[in-house]
This record gives sequence, structure tokens and C-alpha cells, in this order.
Amino acid sequence: MASLGLLVAGLGLFAANTNANPLDKRAAIDTCLSSAKVPVYTSGSADWNQAIKPFNNRVTFTPVAYAVPATVKNVQDAVQCGAQNSVTVTAKSGGHSYGSHGLGGENGHLIVDMKNFNSVTVASDGNSATIGTGGRLGDVATALYSQGKKAISHGTCPGVGVGGLSLHGGYGLISRSKGLTLDNILSAEVVLANSTVVTASPTDNPDLFWALRGAGAAFGIVTNFKFKTFTPPENNVFFSYNFNFGSASQMATALTVLQNFTRFQQPPELNLRLFIAPGTNLAGVYNGDRSSFDKIMTPLLSQMGISGAMGQVTAGAGWISTLSNFAYGPLQQAKVYDTHETFFSKSLMPDWLDPPAITALSNYWAANARGNSRAWYLLIDCHGGNSSAISKVGADDTAYAHRNATFKMQFYDRTYFGNYDNSWMSFLNGWIKAISDASPGKTYGMYINYADTSLSKDDAHTHYWLGHYTKLAQLKGVYDPKKVFEGPQLVGS
Repeated sequence: MASLGLLVAGLGLFAANTNANPLDKRAAIDTCLSSAKVPVYTSGSADWNQAIKPFNNRVTFTPVAYAVPATVKNVQDAVQCGAQNSVTVTAKSGGHSYGSHGLGGENGHLIVDMKNFNSVTVASDGNSATIGTGGRLGDVATALYSQGKKAISHGTCPGVGVGGLSLHGGYGLISRSKGLTLDNILSAEVVLANSTVVTASPTDNPDLFWALRGAGAAFGIVTNFKFKTFTPPENNVFFSYNFNFGSASQMATALTVLQNFTRFQQPPELNLRLFIAPGTNLAGVYNGDRSSFDKIMTPLLSQMGISGAMGQVTAGAGWISTLSNFAYGPLQQAKVYDTHETFFSKSLMPDWLDPPAITALSNYWAANARGNSRAWYLLIDCHGGNSSAISKVGADDTAYAHRNATFKMQFYDRTYFGNYDNSWMSFLNGWIKAISDASPGKTYGMYINYADTSLSKDDAHTHYWLGHYTKLAQLKGVYDPKKVFEGPQLVGS
């Protein structure tokens, strides 16, 4: 474990950035990585061309080099090569970042792809598991289940990598009773900016542990996590109700009812999400039997004004079949991840949408969204409230700043054909503006895992981390003052 003195001394390796094009340093970086025997994808090779394809086709970037480490020592050497040559280092876990943060979020980074760090090992007592940061959620879920029918709390998309999800949030089908993915981290092994390896936990480097859980990409490269595990419920109800809002007022009524329900009545066993698009859908998972589910949902549907919605309800579902239902495909992932969309996204994490904000949201939907022919949607997860495990964690216990958020709202605008015209960004920007204008004096949180590339660095810092940013910036100055780990929206940018 590195002492603070060694940490600060080692950071002197990283010279001040210059105005030189970092791509001009490719030869020096390649030589350094080769001398250190760090596995790489060579620029222009088939592996390189596949690896730098972003999940979001709208935001493409060219790295200076692409390391594919197989050992912790490889990761250390890659970080040192970046530091010695004044080239910013970026870790990539799954490559699913909406803003292509795993490719640096800009040109000229040394990418450290953690795909080979994908092992899953459940401890002998079954209460924890050590999981590599490059594992994909579908593979992780099946591996955990095969080792004593265990699980961790994680997101729904099976292709997402453990690293980015865990370091910045991680909301899924059981988060209301088990918390976010980052709430279940017991410890992490981290390669720091000076290339030393430390453990971050409640007792080892606790300030780093605090920062990792909400803003981790700016502080180091995690090689593996130790997570708290649980035995998942095997008697679940998954459900989906399809309907349409006939007017802005009907939408406003439904959102008001859902918000009140989430805050005051929603039990921890019920996980809900409202999907608003040209058609609308209320879906989720209940950990329990059909009779108990109906007692909760029947009055909710009636109060929302959608009691006649066409519903598909499956009771008695096991854990893996429940995950598979929301994965829209096999949990186990192909060796090469090759899923891509073309889109722009935004988010809101409101503690409470007051009536004018709900009215503004609904009116904008009626006037601007309902007639939009692109494949847009608004996904509202029922994130917080009195019975949510997320809200029960202390507001300042982790760098994640959205403990009081009732909803986690994802605004997503995509095209299936051709490029995304940047002029289209005004559609979602206008929607957020309408809600914000109706909420004078309120600063809404936003979710970095739904990265919004239209935000300035200052706006990103404010909305992603709210009141935690000052402390995070101070810790960045301790652990990475020369900004070895950098990105356009990360802490310290």
C-alpha cells in the first residue's frame, strides 16, 4: 500500500500538459508499452478498429494508443507510460458510455481496456464475490448464480461493464431493496496515478473509497471489486402495462400519482419504471406473489388513470428468467461487444417535481415530443422514497449525490438511419429547459452514467455531483494532481 508521500512523489512523473497534439506522441507511447511488454491493439489493425467503435455512434474519438492488459502489472506499466509521456490515461470497462468516456471523451488518450479482468469468484461463505472490472453484467449474473445461486444489485443491460456502472451508480431490478451497485462495494483494488496499487475500503484509504463510489473514473483504475452478495428471490412477478396518454393533463395526473406513490407508498419489493415514447409503458418487478402484487398495483393503476391498460403479468418467475426478461436477449455476452446506437441523451435526478414542473414536462411532451418522428423516449425509474434502500444511505456517505432523488429520468433521442444532426439536440435541451424554467431556484441533479455531452465541464460538475464536488476536487488534488486520469466532464477537468 502506498504512503501519501510515495503517492505525491510518484505523481511528479507526469509532466505538465503542453499544447502539442497528443496523437503526435504515438511513437513514444508505443515504444514505452512495448518495452514494458504491455499487450496492445496496434493502430489500424482489425482489433483496434473494432475496439474504438463507440456504443454511441454520434461521439467518436481516436486514442493515441490502446492497451489491453492481462495482469495488474500491465495496468501499472500502462499508467506509467502515460504519465511519463504526458498522455492522459483512460480506463474502459464495457465501452457502453453514452458520451464515449471509455474512449476518453476526446481524442488522444491512452486507453486501458480492462476486458481481460472479467473473473467472478464467490467467497466460500457465499456473502461476497470478487469481480473483475471488465466483466459484463449478463456474464456476471450467470457466473454468480452458478456459484451457489448468488447475485449482486446491478443494472438491466447485460452488455454494460462492471467498472463504469459500479463507480458512478448502478440502478436495476432490485435496487429499491438492495441499493445501488456502488452501495454494495466492500472494497476495490486500485492502480493510482503514480502506478502503485492500493486497496480502497472503509478502513484502507477511506477517502479514496468515498470518492470511487460516485466519481471513480477520475481517481484511478480499479482492477477488481469485492461486492456484498445476496441470495436472490425466486418467486417474482414481472409485468408490463401498455397505454397511451390522451392529453398533457392526463400525463400530469399520472406523473403526480406515481411520484407520490414512489415517495410514500412504494414497498421495497416493488421496482417500477415508466417508459414514455409514442406509446407508454409501466413495467417492473415485484419480489413476491401475484396476490400481494395485485393488492399494490390495482389501486395504483386506477389512481394513475390507466386501469384499462393492456397488461402482461408473469408470476412465479425465477431470478435468471426475470433478468432475461428485461435484458431483451441472452444474458451471456459474445466475446466481441458490437452493439451500437446513434443518439443524444440527457438526465434529471429530481428530489421532487412540483406541480409547475410536472405541468411543464407534460405540456412539452404534448407540444413537441408526441409529434417527433425519431425514436425518442423518456424513461423514469422510481429511484427513491421512504422505503428505498438508496435513500436510506446517508446523503454524504458516498460521492454519489442523488440519495434524495425520487425519480431517475433518462431523456433519449436516437435515429436508426444515418447520422444524428446536432440541431436535433435542441429537442431534449428544450425539454430540460422547460422543466428547469418552471422550477426557479432549484438545481436538479443529473446522472453521469447518462452522460450529456452538451454540458460544459462546470455544469457537469455541478449537476453530476451537486454539493459533493468541492470535496471531490480536493481529493483529486491529493490522488491525481497532475491529472493523469482526465476527461472532459470528470472531476478536476
